[in-house]
Amino acid sequence: MNDRNRRERACAAGEKNRMNEALWTHASSHELEHTTPLADAAFVELLAPAGGPSAFSAALAAGADAIYCGLGSNFNARRSADNFDDASFAEACRRAHLAGARVYVTVNVVVKWNEMQRVLRLIRRAWLLGADAFIIQDWGLLWQVRSTWPQMECHVSTQANIHDARGVAFCRELGVGRVTLSRELTSQEIGRIAQEGVDVECFSHGALCFCYSGICHMSSMRGERSANRGACAQPCRLPYVLVDADHTVVSRPEFERLLCPKDYCTIDDLPELVAAGAKSLKIEGRMKAPEYVYSVVRAYREALDALVAGEDSGSNRAYRHRLLKRSFNRGLTDAYLQGTAGNEMMSYERSNNRGEIVGEVVGGRALEDAVEKKGGLNGGRVKLR
Repeated sequence: MNDRNRRERACAAGEKNRMNEALWTHASSHELEHTTPLADAAFVELLAPAGGPSAFSAALAAGADAIYCGLGSNFNARRSADNFDDASFAEACRRAHLAGARVYVTVNVVVKWNEMQRVLRLIRRAWLLGADAFIIQDWGLLWQVRSTWPQMECHVSTQANIHDARGVAFCRELGVGRVTLSRELTSQEIGRIAQEGVDVECFSHGALCFCYSGICHMSSMRGERSANRGACAQPCRLPYVLVDADHTVVSRPEFERLLCPKDYCTIDDLPELVAAGAKSLKIEGRMKAPEYVYSVVRAYREALDALVAGEDSGSNRAYRHRLLKRSFNRGLTDAYLQGTAGNEMMSYERSNNRGEIVGEVVGGRALEDAVEKKGGLNGGRVKLR
């Protein structure tokens, strides 16, 4: 099945869901029941982030099967992203559906009791504007949406911290169509969870939290900004020192980012994720630039297509690795998927972009007749001859 056919099927299913609440079924779960992992890859959704209209366009152009975004800035986990107003969201949905892609709205925060009616109005408005599904963290909100609009497709957010088969079984009883699993799971654990009869979505690329998603209060403690209300200050990216009981510093001075993980990357693990039963591969990055979104989505699109075709080559893999390394990254790791969580997954030296190594300075000499020029490289001070 080619990209267009897969997207057309997804789009048609979304429209059937919108028109008839009694008819929605996950066709893929029946069609894939007796297929091989390689065949399964043709049905795996590539889910891309969009912090605003420009990133949305980049995700579509790069070949995303679905895109997730926020409508307004009050009730999603990226309040400081550009997000969408009603007009831009309606246009984004129209363009996505023409391309055979789906649109998911993030409502992935904890909701206060006096906010519930506002959130429900937002969800209803997003549905009428063209949303295909909603990504929800708050259990009370999830129950209310399922009770009020059973025709709406709901996905449980990774912020709900679902990490085992019992949690997924509970979601199934609530009528949830999909669960976004915790990032900390191994491929074997994902495989066990995928047998519970609910589509599982796995993060495949992007930033990692130091703490478990949905239960981190460090930002609230340090800066009175709640990660569960869309305002994480990312204190895990800041410099710290480690001291012993006598207050003697025991951490190495060059390793000051003690709580900063590398970025997640599973570009080489896609056969493993597909075989485990992942139905959607999610790329993190609603705060990232459109160029980042395009490059990362393109790399994973090509990798999935190559897996389906069985025509992957070393040169193609090298090209995709270059795309990812040239995009924003703090170093790349697949440690959680492989069952490890030690030094190999940490970026102790820095919390900003590493970029791609293009060379090494092996020597230099002074230029007596050099002049200073403002702007450009090296913090705005570059010596030119």
